[in-house]
Amino acid sequence: MINPFEKHKVEYLSPSSINKFRKNPAKWLVNIAGFRDSLYAPAMTFGNVIETGITHACMKPHTHIDESVSMAIEKLNIIHEEVHEAKAEYDFDKWYKFYESLIAPALYKTIPIYKSFGPVKQPQAKVEYQFDSLPIPVIGYVDMLYEDKVRDIKATMRQPVLRSDYLRQTSFYALCTGCEPYLDYVVANKSNQELITYHVGDAQSHVKDMERIANKMMKLLSFSSDIHEVCQMSCLEPDISNEDFMNQWGPKEIEGAKKLFEV
Repeated sequence: MINPFEKHKVEYLSPSSINKFRKNPAKWLVNIAGFRDSLYAPAMTFGNVIETGITHACMKPHTHIDESVSMAIEKLNIIHEEVHEAKAEYDFDKWYKFYESLIAPALYKTIPIYKSFGPVKQPQAKVEYQFDSLPIPVIGYVDMLYEDKVRDIKATMRQPVLRSDYLRQTSFYALCTGCEPYLDYVVANKSNQELITYHVGDAQSHVKDMERIANKMMKLLSFSSDIHEVCQMSCLEPDISNEDFMNQWGPKEIEGAKKLFEV
C-alpha cells in the first residue's frame, strides 16, 4: 500500500488528530508541517485536573478523598507554572481560583461513584488498531480500562451534550478492547456537581466514520510530498482571527498558516 503519511513523517494517527482534521483540517496540516503551540484551553485544563484526582482515587481505593483532592490541586499548580513558562495566550490567573474552588466538591461527588464501578484494570491504557484501508495504525489512550468496559472522562461546567467526536473516540476504545464503551461527564459548577454517564450505542458506525475521515486525511496528503503544495492544493482558508473561543490558534500556528496558506 502506498503510504502518503510516510512522506510527511506521520507514523500513526490518533482519535484526537482525526477529530481535529474533521473540525479544522487547515490547523491539522499546519501541525503536520511542524508549527505547534502549547495551548492551555480552560476546558482541557479543568478536565486534566479532575481526571488526575479520579485516577488517583481509583488506583488507591483505600486512601481518603482528601489525598485525591491534593493531587488534583498539585496538577493545577503544575499547569499554572507551565502556562507562565510557555507564555501562553490564556489568562490562567483569571481561572485559577475558580478551578480550585470546584475541585473538592466535584471529586467528593464523583469518586465514590467511580469506586463503585469496581477495580480499574489500567488507567491511560494505550490501545492500537490497524484498519485494512490505512498504511499506519491508529493509537489512543483509554482514560479508564476495566475488565469489561472502557470509560472516557470529560469534565464540563455546563449541561453536557453528546458530541460526535467524543462518540468516535470512545467507540474506538471499545473496538480495541472488546469492552462496553461509556462516556462520563463530570459536571462541576458553583451550583451543581454530578456524574452523568452515557452508554455509547452503535459503536460500529462511529468507528466506520473514523476510518472514513482517516482515509480523507490520507488522500489529502497524497496530493504532494511537499506540505506547502498540499496546503495550496487543498484550497482551504484557515480562520486565524481567534474570534472563535473554541477554535484558538497559537502564535506558531498562525505563523505556519500564513506561510503555508499565504493568508
